[in-house]
Amino acid sequence: MNDSLRQYVEKITKLPTLPMTAQEILGLVDDERLPVDKLEKIIENDPAISAKVLSVANSAYFGVKSPTRELGSAIMRIGFNNVKNIAVGVSLITVMEDGGKKSIADYQRVFNHSVSVGFISRMLAKEIKCGISDEIMMDGMLHDIGFLVMIRYFSEDYKKVIEVYQDNKNILESEEAVFEFTHADIGHWLAEKWTLPENIKDTVLYHHKPSLANNNQKHVAVIHQADYIVSKNMIAPSRQDPNFPFEQESLEILGLTESDFTRLEEKILSSSNSTDFSW
Repeated sequence: MNDSLRQYVEKITKLPTLPMTAQEILGLVDDERLPVDKLEKIIENDPAISAKVLSVANSAYFGVKSPTRELGSAIMRIGFNNVKNIAVGVSLITVMEDGGKKSIADYQRVFNHSVSVGFISRMLAKEIKCGISDEIMMDGMLHDIGFLVMIRYFSEDYKKVIEVYQDNKNILESEEAVFEFTHADIGHWLAEKWTLPENIKDTVLYHHKPSLANNNQKHVAVIHQADYIVSKNMIAPSRQDPNFPFEQESLEILGLTESDFTRLEEKILSSSNSTDFSW
């Protein structure tokens, strides 16, 4: 942690604790044979989370033609692990809600972007058969948790990022110029505070530079590529184009060529072009 990041996080006087819903779900074993009602009861205890989980579970990403209002039915339709990952991701994103403030990176936009990256990362992982498609969705949903910290606690300072952005190549460089750290750095700090799984911590910290990750590199590389696809073609985390750079090394990590990636991008966009990116 650099001095600037330390000074900023010390200004946060009341950081939300890891939600009980997320704690309980993270404690469940990844086992489709566990009783459906166990997961269902945990989620139902938090009506706000329950409603958003159902909304995401009814998404076209799962090929749902007739939406359900029942959590048990959603779990049976799309699987225990999918619902578990969605519930944890939604729970952790929702606890950082900014109370309806509107800034350059408003909460609802980051939420929609994050859920979209979760789904696209799942699709990408399945396409390249890297064996991590079940768990990758949660990583994708949480990759930009640092954005939510910034817009909730430092919204006025974040406006300066946009002013600097006019003279810089991308949002990351602008964040560095204003804060001397990025949303990835402060997101990793929060993931450490919440003692989240290591794959999530690595994804949050390195999702723009997967080649720097010593562990969970495939996770990070998939999220990086999904983030790029979503930001460029679907919904970016900010109203202005963040112009995130694509790291070529992510292709090598996943054993892909540029033409492979172009083909995958086109296939994913083709299969998701009717999806509503609002949850």
